[in-house]
Amino acid sequence: MKYLIFTCLLAASGCLTAQNPKWFKKAEKAQISIVTMNEKGDMLHSGNGFFIDEDGTALADYQQFKEASKAKVVSTEGKEYDVDVIMGASSLYDLVKFRVKTDKKTPALTISDRVGAKHEHVYVLPYPTKEKKVCLNDTLFNIQQFDKDYGYYTLGRQLDEKYLNTPVMDDEGEVLGMIQRKADTQATTSYAISVAYGRTLCTTGLSATDNDLMAIHIRKALPSDESDIRTFLFMSSSREDSATYNQYLADYAVRFPKSSEPYTQLTDFNMAHGNYEAAETDMNRALEIGDKKDETYYTFSRLIYQLNLNPGYTVYKDWDMKKALSFAEEAFKVNPLPIYTQQEGNVLYALKEYDKACEKFLSLRGTNMRSANIFLYAAQCKRMAGADSLEILALQDSAVACFSKPYVKDAAPALLERANTLLSMKRYREAVKDLDEYEGLMGDELTALFYYRREQAEMQCRMFQQAIDDIDRAIRMEPKEPLYHAERAVVYYSVGEFAEALASAKKSAELNPEYSDAYRVMGICQLNMKQREEGLKNLKKAADLGDQSAKDILLEEEKR
Repeated sequence: MKYLIFTCLLAASGCLTAQNPKWFKKAEKAQISIVTMNEKGDMLHSGNGFFIDEDGTALADYQQFKEASKAKVVSTEGKEYDVDVIMGASSLYDLVKFRVKTDKKTPALTISDRVGAKHEHVYVLPYPTKEKKVCLNDTLFNIQQFDKDYGYYTLGRQLDEKYLNTPVMDDEGEVLGMIQRKADTQATTSYAISVAYGRTLCTTGLSATDNDLMAIHIRKALPSDESDIRTFLFMSSSREDSATYNQYLADYAVRFPKSSEPYTQLTDFNMAHGNYEAAETDMNRALEIGDKKDETYYTFSRLIYQLNLNPGYTVYKDWDMKKALSFAEEAFKVNPLPIYTQQEGNVLYALKEYDKACEKFLSLRGTNMRSANIFLYAAQCKRMAGADSLEILALQDSAVACFSKPYVKDAAPALLERANTLLSMKRYREAVKDLDEYEGLMGDELTALFYYRREQAEMQCRMFQQAIDDIDRAIRMEPKEPLYHAERAVVYYSVGEFAEALASAKKSAELNPEYSDAYRVMGICQLNMKQREEGLKNLKKAADLGDQSAKDILLEEEKR
C-alpha cells in the first residue's frame, strides 16, 4: 500500500509545473550548447553540457567528442566559445571534461559534496534550447555507489533524449549528476552520473597513450605535476603535429614560469625545425631563469653536439663543436659531475682530439660512471689516434673484466670489440672464443654477416667443421648472397671436397654472373677434378672480370 502511494505521488509530481526554485536563473546560465566538428569543419554532433567552474571548465558526454578535431559552445546568453583543451575523458562512464577559451569568468554550477540519498527530491534543468524553461521535479529512485565517493543514479521518470547532459540538482541548487543516454530506449526510468566524478577526470604523464583521449583529436590539457608534464611531452613528441607540440611547450612555460625545462625543450624543438633564431632566444631565456645552471648548460651542450653531427647542418653563428665543448665545461664548473666529463669526452672525440678525449673517459674510472663503455670509448680513442693494438686490447680487456661469467647480454659489445681487435692481430683462436660468447648472448639477433666473419676466423684456425656449420648458417639466413656461396666453395675446397665446392661456386655465379670470385673457384675446382678445359674457361672468365689471382693461375697453367 505504501509503495502504491509513493508511486502515485511520484507520477503526480512528474506532471506538476510548479514554480522554478529561486536558484534556477543562476544555474541556467551555466548550461551550454555544444557542436563538435571533424578536421574539415563538418559537424559531427550537437548536444548539451554545463560549466563546473569559473575558468571555463565544462562536462559533456564522451560520445559527442569522439573523433572530433574541434568544438564550439554557446552559452544561454548567446556567448560563443572555442573548446581549447580536453582535460580528461572516460568512455566507460561516457564523460568528457574540457575547457573553453575565455578571458572572463564563466557562470558555473556548484558541485555537491554529497553522493545524495535514496528517494531524495531533485530537479532536472531544462535543456538549453527548450522553449519552456521549467525544471522537472524528480526523485533519486536508486543510487549505486562506485569508487566509494561517487554515485550512479536512477531517476523515477522517463526523459526525452534532448535532456542528455542536463544537470540534476538538489534542493539547495547544487549539482549531483548529469543525465546520461539510456542503453534501453524503452526504459521508463532515466540515469545520471556523478558530476563530482566528472570533476576528477584529468590528464597524467601517460595520457598520450590513453585510447579514450587519443580518440579525441582536440589538444589535451597538460598534467598538473611538472614531472608528469615531462613524461606527457616525451610520449606526445612522436604522436602530435609540430604546432600542437609547440603549444604544449608554450603552455608548460606559462604553467611553470621559473622552470628552464620548457625553454630547453623549445630550444630542442626549434633546432629540430631549423628555426635557430627562436632556439637561441629560448636558450638565453633558459640560462637566464634556470636555477640549475649546470643541467641547462649540459642540455645545450648535447643539443649543439647532436646538431653538429647532422650532415646537413650549416653552422649557425658560433654553434659549432667548440661551443658544445664550452657548454659542457661550464656545466662541470658549476657542478663537477661525471656525466659532464663524459660529455666533454664525447665532444673532444668529435673534434678529433682523441688523446684528450681518452683522458676524459679514463678519468671516470674512479667514479660512479665506471663501466665497460668507458673503457670501450677510451679504446676507440686509442684506435683513432693510431695507438698500438696492445694498448687498445688492454682497454678492451678492462671492459670485459667489468663483467663476470656467466656473461650477461650487456657484455656483448665488449666481447665483440675485443674479438675484432684480436682478428686484426691474427689471434684467431682467442677471437673465436669471444665470438662464441657473443653468439650465446645475442642468439636470434645475429646476422648472416656474423657467421660469415666467424667462419673466416675458424678457417684460419683450421676449424673446418665449425667453418662449414657457420657458412651454412649464413646461407640459410641470406640464401641469395653470392659471397656466402663462394665462401662455402672455398671451405669445401680446403677440405678436398671439390664437387661440393664446385656446386657452391656455380650457385654463386648463378646469383651474380659478374662475380669473379665464383668463376675463379669454379676454375680451380675443375682443374683439380681433371676438367681442364672447363677450368681454364672459367678462370679466363674471372680474369676478364678483373680477378688478378685468376690471371696469375692462368699464367702458371700456360707454363705447363
